[in-house]
Parts: sequence; structure tokens; C-alpha cells
Amino acid sequence: MTNLTFKAVLDNTVRQVLGYSGDSWNPARSNDKVTGSRLAPGRRQAPILLGTLLLCLLAGLTGSAFGQTRFSSDAPFVRVGQRIATFPQSTTVHDAIPALPQTGQSYPSHAGTWLQLGNAGSQQASVYAVRLYAYALTTGVYQHINARFRFWNAYDALAEAVLERPAEFIVDLTSCPCNFEAGQMYAIDLLLPKSVYTEGQQVGFSQLWLTDPGNGVLAVSRDLVPALDRQGITPLVGGVIASYGNAGRSPEDLNFIAEDAIPVAGLGVALFGEAEILDVCTGASGFAHQFQEEFDNASLFFQRWQATPNFGQLAVGSGYLALGAPNSAAQFPYVRSEPTSLVIPPIGNFMVRWIAEYTGVGPAGDGELVISRGTPLNGNDGSTVPTALRAWQDSNGYYISTNTAGGMQQIGGGNGTDLHDMAYCWVNGQVELWKDGQIILSQHAQPGDRPDSIWFGNPLLAGGGPWNPVSLQRVWVRGNQPVLSDRIFADGFESEAASP
Repeated sequence: MTNLTFKAVLDNTVRQVLGYSGDSWNPARSNDKVTGSRLAPGRRQAPILLGTLLLCLLAGLTGSAFGQTRFSSDAPFVRVGQRIATFPQSTTVHDAIPALPQTGQSYPSHAGTWLQLGNAGSQQASVYAVRLYAYALTTGVYQHINARFRFWNAYDALAEAVLERPAEFIVDLTSCPCNFEAGQMYAIDLLLPKSVYTEGQQVGFSQLWLTDPGNGVLAVSRDLVPALDRQGITPLVGGVIASYGNAGRSPEDLNFIAEDAIPVAGLGVALFGEAEILDVCTGASGFAHQFQEEFDNASLFFQRWQATPNFGQLAVGSGYLALGAPNSAAQFPYVRSEPTSLVIPPIGNFMVRWIAEYTGVGPAGDGELVISRGTPLNGNDGSTVPTALRAWQDSNGYYISTNTAGGMQQIGGGNGTDLHDMAYCWVNGQVELWKDGQIILSQHAQPGDRPDSIWFGNPLLAGGGPWNPVSLQRVWVRGNQPVLSDRIFADGFESEAASP
């Protein structure tokens, strides 16, 4: 049994880096099959195999700036036999591995495909793991290997081929040196440090391998390449074919133009995850992203938020915001939305959704997320502004306080040190609160002060801890107004500022 541990490495532009350990995964492997059991905490339903993919495209793309998430894995490569087993309790949405190589067929150094996720049973999906396939053109030993792959936003043949900013992962595969035999295919299973959320049924995916044969230099490999599916799959999106390759250009040119097409082949890849309901609020209809923060880009973060570590530590990058302080610190970090940022729409229905966890427990309280009208000044108490919701942990444990027309109500939140998925709803005169897919409060009376801001941490100069360190993965604001910010992939890792 091989134990996989993943560590998210925060972006090199962070103010101060704090360590994170990802989920564990224990796949059992033999020479010709891969099976596995997912042990990640906090999952609410059985995992779904979202796709072992293949085919399609030729279309244009503009722009290319993106954020990256880097992590390490000791996952081994496994030689592909006649079949690779799906994971226990997984439902196969598309179960095809790359066909055996054919003489004379080309294998590009980097390639991609469009993924049809319609059979996942939902318009959205949460992807937590990938299976990548590699094909060895030559026999060789590599001292160091990196896997690089990107997710692209939903495909719409009539509107746009792909959005400009993909979510990219770079994985340092620490199990090498690795041996490969010419003409053989290999698979490797990687648990993502942070789930990817899709929107729509067609999602783009691209990958390449970087290898070091022993000279200490990692470079895009021309000998270990993406394994292609050549089983003659028909296009899934109208008459547009969506598989593509490099056609001799650089990996940055994966831009879905006709010259990049791979003849009668697509990229082999498997995605594992869960069907996802993005808008859980009762009566939510036609919601779109109004504001979105993925904590992937430190320079962008400090443009969109007013943030100060005070007497603690603040780290942002690679999809995480981490707040902490020494036990004796007089003040915890404080982060508030910029007054110039249009975080919550001024009219209409909306939902604020966030994913977070406390990484420690202490008597001095601080908030993983507060929704309010305006934000308190640093040094002042949080109650100096009208508060709609406060998700907090202190000596009383983890709890949520929600305001209604009848006043503030406090709800026990369970264990705040488990990763939790929260949603606050302001829909059709009703306030709702959801935790991990379950409704925990519903009131038919909204407070008089409509909120417009979000903040984290604690602005109060309290005099000492111990504090409650907290880590956030993402914050979404969605509503039924015209889109107020840039449209981005649901797992964002965005690298350009949203427009008000």
C-alpha cells in the first residue's frame, strides 16, 4: 500500500508562507491495474468518475495569463495493461483508456482535449483527482519529472471557444528516478490539493510532461509524451472537433487553432469528483458570478482587499488565504473588501459561498468570514458595523450568527476544524444558511441593512490570544444581476482583476 501525501506550495509572491498538507490517498496497485480508495475528509457523497477523455476541437483563443498551483506527490507511475480499474464506489461516466500506439502515428509533446461532463448528472462538478497517461517514445530513465496540466472553462461553440485564464497545476513527482520502456503507456493518479469546480458540461484540459534525464535541467519532453486515444471517438459538440496538439510550437501555444489539431485522436485523461450544485439556495435561478476570490495571486489579492497582518501572519497564494498569530499576539490579522470593490450586488438576489477550515483552536475569537454593511476600521470592534452573518470560532467553539428582521440568531456550527462548505442566501425576501449541502437556517425576514462587504480575521486590538488560525480556499458571490465581474473558470486561479 502506497501512501500519497500532497503539500500545497504557496505562491512565491506571498508575504509570509505557511505550510499546508493535503488529503491522503492510498491506492493499491499491481502491474496492470490501478485501484484506489479516497480518504479525504468532509466529502458528502460517493465519488464520481467524471471522465476518461478523448476528443475534439479547432477554435480560437485570446489571452493567456493564469495562476498556478504547485504541489508534490510521491505517486508512482503504473504500466497500463488491458484495463485500469476505476476507484471503489466510483461511477464511470466515460471509461476509455488510450488505445495502443499505432505505427507511424505522431505523439505531440503536449496535447489537450474537450471533456464532456454531461453524464455526471449535474451542470457542475467538483473535481478532486486526475489520472494522467504518458507514452514513452524511447526507453530511458528520468531523474526528475514534473506533470503540468490545465483546466479550461466551459466551452460554448457559438459564443467563445475557451476563456483566457485556465487553472494550472504543476506537480513535482518525487517518486523518481523513473524507468520507462519504449512503446509502453503509463498512468499516474494525482489527488489535487484543492478541488476544481466546473461550470457547464464541456471543460477543456491540456497537459505536458517535463523531464530531467540527468543533467539537472527540467524541460518539455519529446520522449515522454501525453498518451492519445485513437479509438475513433466522434465529436461531442456539434461538428467541431476539439482535440489539439502542439504542431511543433511551444506549450504556451495551446490555443485551440486548426493547425494544432491531432488527426483522429484525443488526449487520454480521467477526472474524479462529485456532482455539484453550485447554487443551493431555495429559489435560486439564473445566478451568475458577481465576485470571486480564489486566493491564487498575491498581487491581485492586495488590490482587491485591504489586508494587514497586525501582530500575526498573513499568507496568500496557490489557492489559499492563511491567517494566524502567536498565542501572545495582541491583535489578529484583518482582511476587508476594498470600498472600491463591488463585492455584493446592490440589488437583487445573491448568495455568498465560501470554503474554509480552522487549523487550530484558542479562546481568542476570529472570523473565517463576516458579511456586513461596510467594514469596521482596523483596531475597532466588529460590531461597529451592521452585520448580516458572522462565522466565528472562539472559546465557545465554532458557530454562525445570522441577522434577520427579528434580530441576530446564533447557530452551532459543529467542528470548525473540519473543511466546511458554507453558503449564505439572500433570496426573495428570505435568509438561508447552508453547511456542507444541508440547510441549517431558513427565515422569511431579511434584516433592514442590506450587506455590501466581506471581511475575515479580527480588527479588534484584544490584548492577547491564543488565537484560532484559519485557512480559506475560495469565496464566491453569485446573484441574478448582470455579471459584474470577469467570467472565469469556477476554480479560477484568476490572474487579472475583476471589473466592477
